[in-house]
Amino acid sequence: MKTLWVAVLFVFVGLNVKAAAEPIRKTIWQGTLHLGDNPEQYSNVLSAGMTMQIPCKLDREKKGKLIITARDIQTLLGEGHYAELVAHFEDAGGDSPASELVVETFRIKGDSTNVDIDHTFEFDPAKGLMAPASYYSIRLKVDTFIKFGLWDDFLLKRIDIEQ
Repeated sequence: MKTLWVAVLFVFVGLNVKAAAEPIRKTIWQGTLHLGDNPEQYSNVLSAGMTMQIPCKLDREKKGKLIITARDIQTLLGEGHYAELVAHFEDAGGDSPASELVVETFRIKGDSTNVDIDHTFEFDPAKGLMAPASYYSIRLKVDTFIKFGLWDDFLLKRIDIEQ
């Protein structure tokens, strides 16, 4: 009987350890927001203009996935819109202003109309950092390194982090 309880306990503890190691997906922003230079294209939706930035907490020790859900991305030219993982640092002595460093840059590219598409990117929150960040943010910017008339307008629907 004692052996059976040890086996049951081992299986139970083993399952909990495995479940704890599974990445957790959390939504850091959700809604409908226009990004681009033509807010009249989506007149019934709030517009962020050409860029937006959302703060988030990340575990520096764990690599993760950034999932950006967007609609109507039509990057016909260029490398795509920018999604940046930004680390923010606070001066411990308080004498200097806060600083930020782009940890990783991803490009959102596609050709979709009236359909929500998940754009998934793997990241390492400690990549290239000499010290832990105070917090992080996700910054999205419209690609403006193409001819002015080809700038893309799209709808941001959700930003998730899996870590």
